[in-house]
Amino acid sequence: MSQEINNNPNQNNEEVDLIRLLNYFKNGIKSIFRKLWKLVEFVIQFIILLKKYWILVVSLVVLGAVFGKFIRPMLNGGVATKSYEMVVKTNPVSNYELYAMSAEINNQGKENSNPNEEGIVLANSLGIQNMDVEALPKLEDVVKKYYEQTETNTVRGYDTDTLFYQGFEMKNYKSNMEDTDYSFQKIQMKVNSNVLPKDIQKKFLEYINTLPGIKREQEAKLAALTVFENEIKNSLAYIDTLMVARAVASRNAPAGAEQTLVNTASRGNVEADLLRYSEMFSKRLYGAQRMKSDVEQGVQVISNLRAVGNTDILSPLLKYALYGFLLASVIILGIQFNKYLDRYSEQKLN
Repeated sequence: MSQEINNNPNQNNEEVDLIRLLNYFKNGIKSIFRKLWKLVEFVIQFIILLKKYWILVVSLVVLGAVFGKFIRPMLNGGVATKSYEMVVKTNPVSNYELYAMSAEINNQGKENSNPNEEGIVLANSLGIQNMDVEALPKLEDVVKKYYEQTETNTVRGYDTDTLFYQGFEMKNYKSNMEDTDYSFQKIQMKVNSNVLPKDIQKKFLEYINTLPGIKREQEAKLAALTVFENEIKNSLAYIDTLMVARAVASRNAPAGAEQTLVNTASRGNVEADLLRYSEMFSKRLYGAQRMKSDVEQGVQVISNLRAVGNTDILSPLLKYALYGFLLASVIILGIQFNKYLDRYSEQKLN
């Protein structure tokens, strides 16, 4: 009997705690619904305001729709805006120029924009209103760039057999790559002219490939690669000369007098060493010529400039009608705020 009496206080405490927890959840749910109802009341009040000023709302919405459907195309010379895109293969220097030109075109009319800049003049002559550049990351590109680090430093004469290059992991290299490091770039344009896509592409690429910065970088790389290529060719020519001389000496030697020359460092046959070095230099020659070809071609077209579907979610009519509605809402809220200021000033004065 005494044990039951001792347990009753614990049971009562547990019941009280459970009731408090349920009340806590109940009050929390009520608080959420009260806030939702306040939001609903605000929406209802806003709808009432729109109804009160319905003439202003309808007028601006219709005006926006008319502007988007008829007036805006007329301002563009009656030419509808077209969307184009193409894919190009570039190098880091060309990428910086592409991204810079994109920023200049998209910032036309702003404070620091220069309408007389050559790229802006070209864009206006072609009817380019907007331009976006997007990198196309590819694993093949990452691998190529990764190995170019050691290959390029070999061309420059730097030693790549160091602790830095031994710990130069591809995963870390990929995480540090930026959009301008990728060779493949997709260019998207919005054009409001009747200029043919092939003419836009031709003039655009001519401008990019003849920019002073790109030409200087191209000439410097070509000069260095040409010297490296000639040195490799000379080394291969020397190896061929030694191989021919060795073959002639072996053929003209008396029977039984021929001896195999031995490289004391590697204990290998001299001809085998020459062939191994010839293979190594041939690979270097291929790498140098491939790098030289990429530099000579500049910005290369992978996919020609073609028209694509309109990527805008809303049509011009709906978009400018929505702008009209937003403008009407701002005006109505401004009127209500002005009335509130009048009431507030009257209360303070009285």
